Amino acid sequence: MRMQTFSRVSIMAIASFSLSNIDASFAASADLCADAQTPSEHILACSAVIEENSRTSPDLEVAYVNRGLAYFETNDLARAIADFNSAIAIFPQDANAYQARAIAHAAQADYAHAVADNRRAIQIDPLATRAYNNLANELKAQGKTEEALANYDRAIELSPNEPKLYFNRGKAQKALGRLYDAIQDYDHAIALDGTFLSAFIARGNAYAASGKLQSAEADYNHVLAIDPMNNAAIVNKLTLDRLGPTAARSEIPPVSTSSR
Repeated sequence: MRMQTFSRVSIMAIASFSLSNIDASFAASADLCADAQTPSEHILACSAVIEENSRTSPDLEVAYVNRGLAYFETNDLARAIADFNSAIAIFPQDANAYQARAIAHAAQADYAHAVADNRRAIQIDPLATRAYNNLANELKAQGKTEEALANYDRAIELSPNEPKLYFNRGKAQKALGRLYDAIQDYDHAIALDGTFLSAFIARGNAYAASGKLQSAEADYNHVLAIDPMNNAAIVNKLTLDRLGPTAARSEIPPVSTSSR
């Protein structure tokens, strides 16, 4: 799996114009720091860059960000945050470093720091779709669902063709009891990506909650036709079958919608 590089520049691009000043082993490490196939390879390669290049420079900042992402993938959140701290100390205007640190804070359920980091990322880059989306997720986790909706709205304005944004906003709409709006958002997500099974399950749950049981069953059946072992679809459909007509105005007990 290729790891996403959040940094504003590519470590390979940096290496390409500085090879004359560094030895071949550093160049190889720099390449792997950007393009290694596994987190462990990223950690080793980026550590070599960090240890061999003591200058406060863009390539060092990128190495800290990439190694932090690798630590995050191995669930070593403390080391990940430490690396993101180092990257931000080197280059305080890197919005992506703040976003990366926010994700690590959120993984620790430290939503206050995650929110602060994403707000800072947005100050630096007002067009950062991911920051708006993640900020909204964190606000929703804090129970600030109306504020979350405003940030989902902004993320969708910036990236109207991203299905996961509509899916996330739909979950916030449903949490507020706005079932019609939630269904519309799930419709958008599905229209953009017909393979987004979690959106079908979430829409089925919203249909069930609004009493549209046939529509709910159709969504669960669609998922099961593609993924017969999908636990969320199986459980929700069984619950729907068990409740029968008495479920007409009742909500399906919550089951994870994750199926992607």
